[in-house]
Amino acid sequence: MRILLVALNARYVHTNLAIRYLRAALRQQSPKWEIVLKEFSINDHLEKVAAEIYEQKPDVIGFSAYIWNITQIRALLRRLQPVLPEAYFLAGGPEVSFDPVEVLEQNPQLDGIICGEAENSFPLLIQAWAEGSLPWHVPNLVWRFSKPLDPKPLAGIIPEDYRGSYKEAGQAFIFSNLPAAEPPDLNKLPDPYTEQEDLHNRLAYVETSRGCPFNCQFCISSTFQGIRYLDPEKFRLILRRLFAYGARTIKFVDRTFNARKKHAFQILDVFRQEALRLRAQSKAETYSESGQLPRAHCEMAGELLDKDWLEYLKEYPPGMIQLEIGVQSTHQPTLDAVKRPQNFAGWQDKVSYLQHICKIPIHLDLIAGLPFEGWQQFSKSFDQVFAVRPNNLQLGFLKVLKGSGIWQNSTAYGLVYSPDPPYTVLRTNELTHDHILALTRIEDILEKYYNSGRFVYSLKWLLQDEPSPFEFFHAFAEYWQKQHWFKRQWNPKGLMANLWEYLISMGASSQQRAIWREVLRFDYYLLERPGMVPVFLQPQIEGRTSACCEELEKQKERLKNNPLLKDLVPGAQDLDRRQWSRATAVEYFMVDVTEGLEDRNRLAENNELATASPVWYLFYYRGAEKQFFKLDASLAEQDCDQK
Repeated sequence: MRILLVALNARYVHTNLAIRYLRAALRQQSPKWEIVLKEFSINDHLEKVAAEIYEQKPDVIGFSAYIWNITQIRALLRRLQPVLPEAYFLAGGPEVSFDPVEVLEQNPQLDGIICGEAENSFPLLIQAWAEGSLPWHVPNLVWRFSKPLDPKPLAGIIPEDYRGSYKEAGQAFIFSNLPAAEPPDLNKLPDPYTEQEDLHNRLAYVETSRGCPFNCQFCISSTFQGIRYLDPEKFRLILRRLFAYGARTIKFVDRTFNARKKHAFQILDVFRQEALRLRAQSKAETYSESGQLPRAHCEMAGELLDKDWLEYLKEYPPGMIQLEIGVQSTHQPTLDAVKRPQNFAGWQDKVSYLQHICKIPIHLDLIAGLPFEGWQQFSKSFDQVFAVRPNNLQLGFLKVLKGSGIWQNSTAYGLVYSPDPPYTVLRTNELTHDHILALTRIEDILEKYYNSGRFVYSLKWLLQDEPSPFEFFHAFAEYWQKQHWFKRQWNPKGLMANLWEYLISMGASSQQRAIWREVLRFDYYLLERPGMVPVFLQPQIEGRTSACCEELEKQKERLKNNPLLKDLVPGAQDLDRRQWSRATAVEYFMVDVTEGLEDRNRLAENNELATASPVWYLFYYRGAEKQFFKLDASLAEQDCDQK
């Protein structure tokens, strides 16, 4: 029997853990079965996807269904079933597990759905079909049984010991078997990564626990009780294979990674040990030089971050871990409604410590459209979370997921949401559709300017005196809307030009504009080695003589050729003159962009830019990340008069 397991991932770099677990479970059941995995992206042309599936000539096709791919799966079913009439078509996953009978009624091409965890049920189903029998006793299965041509009493077809239910659906019956008595034991499941594959430049997913200690009503994890854990030593074997296959970013799909502190510490200990083992094998001086830096991405609950966690993470190797924490809201009536026990004020300093002192990248999430949170309440949540200055602040929108508490109570909460996946909220009792559209524009601006990491210093200076970052992003987004900029694609330089145009429209003083120009130019140099700086970013300091400016340009040329600068950059000593020239840039700024934020008001009010000494920086463009080095004033002293 030839079994094809199909995943349509949101992006090419993603991988699907579920079909790998199912492949391993099927192999364990019968080594005679031929099992093929096919992964696609939802951005692939469906005609090509359908062709690849058809050419496999499978006996069974199983789709892994989620909100981001169910539309494509339905289209593929309609294309494939007529040309593969003898094949069995199955689906599983959260998008089909909560209303399986309705899904089968709406998609007559489907033969069955496995609800919930399928590692134990799927092999039993394939075994039944391989033996030519009907799957009466396969747990978690909802399946279609075509009516026989010769009418027979249904009682003569259904086994006497069958305890499920059924429904007549046109020319077929839909049977709903009983759920499994117990969920799978993670430690008895086979390793999902035993088969060699190339995971270079891909996200690899692992799971060391199933379940969640919380009962958040917007999440389908609230429909399951209890948490099961994977033995850390079994995780070690999985991790070794992932590293051997080239995976370097390991994303834990555990709903709350720090639900049990002892287990989480053990898992991270294993990760660190294996990452250091990989480092020793690579024989590189540093991870960054070899490109072998493994990183763990863990989703944690802020409420569970205590002193032990801070001490543990403080000692974790730099760059080896990043954290995602769902705040969702800071509005207490909203938190009460969605059953999210949280006191953000009680742990925001811990998150700030982890990011800004321990240098651990932090990703914080907010959800717009939750019950009882209107525009003003959400703006307050945004500003409170933004105050932490996380590496990434995701402004997401409520998805009314099937089976969730929000879904069951959507009418009571006044939630109007899209009838099509991903079921995004359209309006609530507190937010109009106009509000939702305005928030989508803010989300777009936030991604382009803040989360992209391309405007770090510009935003740091611009937002320092803003009473509400939310209102800044809102005003900027509305300016974009007025200029019709959302209709176009913009490269980073274009985004910077748009930001400058917006700042000019605010009517600031010439001194303030001069400061903004300096910090934007600094971020411009961090984008790439500039061939030519745009006119609007070139230094224009009132009161500074042309002779002084000429002298600064001469000093810049002398600094570029100063051999002492190579000593500042690790690994640059071996570059020849041409390589060094192509890999570096030297530039002066009339404000201390990286350390002079506290002086911004004095500089603007007293017009001190004209008499300020320039601050010189060396920019280095080799490697994955741009680097910059503040140069000692003695290397670039100027003795020209400034008037």
